Amino acid sequence: MSTPPLGEIAGVVVPGDGRGRELGFPTANLATDPGDLPADGIYAAWVRIDEDPHPRAASVSVGANPTFAGARERRVEVHLHDADLDLYGRRLAVTLVARLRPTLRFDGVDALIAQTADDVVRCRRLLAAVRMVP
Repeated sequence: MSTPPLGEIAGVVVPGDGRGRELGFPTANLATDPGDLPADGIYAAWVRIDEDPHPRAASVSVGANPTFAGARERRVEVHLHDADLDLYGRRLAVTLVARLRPTLRFDGVDALIAQTADDVVRCRRLLAAVRMVP
């Protein structure tokens, strides 16, 4: 089964807060134009690294991370499934397949970790059922 993409985001990986790795879900933060981003939320996505033609499964967060204090700009954070790669300075092309949920504020880190684990499971299931449309 194939499904049309919701949109595409591309950018170079830049340093972030390092919080994703601390929580067990390392993310690649993309330098993007905030005006070109889709609605805040968590997405299932296929990701291509540089010129590699083989897409990788990912969970993507678009938003300002409201669980953590401080004024924060909207950002794109990409968690590649089953990959531990140094992506700094590399270009990622992200094809959004489905929006799983809106961005939420959690009362604590444990609730955020539990929801993120559930999001990854849902992304895996969804991406296993669809193939990427060229």
